[in-house]
Amino acid sequence: MQQNSFFWGGVLGAITPTVACLLKVFSPLGATMHPLSLYVIAAVVNLLLIRFFYRRELDRTARGLLLVTFVALLFLIILDKPLLA
Repeated sequence: MQQNSFFWGGVLGAITPTVACLLKVFSPLGATMHPLSLYVIAAVVNLLLIRFFYRRELDRTARGLLLVTFVALLFLIILDKPLLA
């Protein structure tokens, strides 16, 4: 496995939105919290990971994370418009 890879950054970046979605759907935690709060936490975790990888000069991995974070947020905005109102 290559340490600085766009692919592995994307895979790593997809973990937190997936966990947030699963918690929202299958956990009682998702019913008690504001609907967007789990997604905001997932985005913040990804942004912290992006900062960590850029500081370690793993640019390709950070770019993969950044791409997946933006795509996940775009899906959230497009698919969950009633939550944003």
